[in-house]
Amino acid sequence: MDNTNIPLKHADMISVVKRTNLRPNVDNFLLPVFECISNAYHSITERFDTKQLAKGKIEIEISLSPVFASIKDNGVGLTEDNFDAFLTPFTGHKLRKGGKGFGRFISFKVFNEIYYASRSKKDTAFETRAFSFDIFAPPEIKFTNVDTIFIDDTGCSVRYSGVKPDFVNVVENINPDQIVDRIIRYFLPYFVSGRMPQISLSIDGTIYDAADRFKNLFSSEVTLNETIEIDGELHDFEIGTSLSEKGNLFPRHAMLLFADGRIIGSGRSLEGKIGTPSFLGRDGKSRVVIASVSGEFLNNRANTARTDVEANEDEIDAIANRVAELVLDQQNEYREARRTDQAKSLVSVFVRNPLLRTALKGAPADYVRSKPMSWGAEQFVSDLALRRYRDQGRWEKELEEKTRDFESLKAAREEILSHIEQENKEALAAYVAHRRTVIDLAEKVIGVREDGRTSLEDVFHDIVYPRHKDSENIKFYQHNLWMIDERLAFVTYISSDRTIHGGRRQAGDKVADLIMFEECAVYRNSDANSIVLVEFKRPGRNDYFFGDSKKDPIQQIYETIAKIRTDGSLISASGSRIQVPEGTRIFSYLVADIEPTLRTVIDDHDFNVSWDHQGFFRYHERRDAFVEVLGYEKLVSDAKKRNSAFFEVLMGDII
Repeated sequence: MDNTNIPLKHADMISVVKRTNLRPNVDNFLLPVFECISNAYHSITERFDTKQLAKGKIEIEISLSPVFASIKDNGVGLTEDNFDAFLTPFTGHKLRKGGKGFGRFISFKVFNEIYYASRSKKDTAFETRAFSFDIFAPPEIKFTNVDTIFIDDTGCSVRYSGVKPDFVNVVENINPDQIVDRIIRYFLPYFVSGRMPQISLSIDGTIYDAADRFKNLFSSEVTLNETIEIDGELHDFEIGTSLSEKGNLFPRHAMLLFADGRIIGSGRSLEGKIGTPSFLGRDGKSRVVIASVSGEFLNNRANTARTDVEANEDEIDAIANRVAELVLDQQNEYREARRTDQAKSLVSVFVRNPLLRTALKGAPADYVRSKPMSWGAEQFVSDLALRRYRDQGRWEKELEEKTRDFESLKAAREEILSHIEQENKEALAAYVAHRRTVIDLAEKVIGVREDGRTSLEDVFHDIVYPRHKDSENIKFYQHNLWMIDERLAFVTYISSDRTIHGGRRQAGDKVADLIMFEECAVYRNSDANSIVLVEFKRPGRNDYFFGDSKKDPIQQIYETIAKIRTDGSLISASGSRIQVPEGTRIFSYLVADIEPTLRTVIDDHDFNVSWDHQGFFRYHERRDAFVEVLGYEKLVSDAKKRNSAFFEVLMGDII
């Protein structure tokens, strides 16, 4: 076989079309229409100078029942060169105009029938041709008589009819406004820059003016030429920005990518880079920024079907970053307000996590401005925590180097002492911040009404010490007994909401909310041992009654004390017996709102008023027990006063 001079075979367009995926949605249904408008634009620019595009006309008629679309223009028509290019798939002819030579074949994914008619000028005469186009029924082109009314001496007319089954449901749910708005979006750079020829639309008999529609949808159009560095190379872009009222078409800030004047893909959201999905105007309406981006970088990377751009996310992100900067330059008032909110968010981070403040080397305002507009407290915490972790790692390596010998240690003495001082300060700040958080939470709890599922005394109880636990399974840092008394934090044994005998609760059992036992080991002096009882009662409760074991909380405390003295021991979670010898002192706290019925019970038990008139106390000689009654607000207030110096001095210094 002679292998010389063998010509290439024609492209198998049927297979190419079948392999092209087109999801059934409104944008893809209109894709053939978009392609025709783009071809019409190129034809008009070929006939008229770019400065005379206003002479160009594009008329679009669309019917949704029965389904057809007609696109006419007054361009040069299908000249000999244009028609020859039409007959050649993937022709280089369209590349010179920014096309791929494939767009007309997309129509076969949406419509059943396609008809072309053209009138062009050849020398001094006019040449007309009309034909149906169907790659699935050879011959693909069947010439017919021209029965089209053209809108000028020259131009082209394309008619699509009959919709493919995949798009039937799309057509049934589409509305005219969607069609008009998507045409404007698809050719947004032309509208923003004023390069769009006259374009009119008739949809189911209703006339729409695309230019007027654009003016109603968008405002504050700005077009800028920008150079953006991508992967070390500089690329020129044309960036247009417009404000549009927030709606179904544009629900949030968006960047639309265009290649050769046509939109590619569905765009990219700018919400994350701007920090909000929309801007609220002084008129109370929400508006979004729509940025159109075009340039050779995108022209060269549009895929054949024009459904996406073949660029990685880092490349697109570089473009989006610059677009967001331009938008924020235009919306400076919003940017300053947003940065102020972020600074407040950063302060809240330091209040709750003071250790993170040390990871910030410069001013908080400078740090905030170096971070994305969308960042909130959570992102600041993550970033600063990572910074602090890395700083600590670097310091450990430096410390190892500085302490390798005496001379190095001597030279670095001041630096090491300064670092230790800072570490001490950070640790204390975290400790104080924890206390303030606990107190803030306790204040919120006592100010909230009961939700019917969990009584608030249980919530408060869990804050102070987890219920149904004891000190054998709860660590020091897991409770907040310091709220009642600093001395309670380190007692020998603590039992929370458990029976005295350690087993399951049964009828008649005495269960104190908190029982704390402190053993004095000095010369086995049992008289120095002590027990502390704490009882929490539901805030707002006002049904107390003197002498009733169920409604007299003071009587309940006395009975619990009697039971402890009778048993002479407590049983821990592990089953260990903790001896409570005779002579052990017992102190009790009743925490409850001092409502009228409780005050009556207190008076009947002959209690004394505290020095600040906010609580009551009594020593019961026969039971050898001291009992104090105080309200929730007093408990929290006293805890806050004891820690006020730390809050005011240390936290102010850290933040």
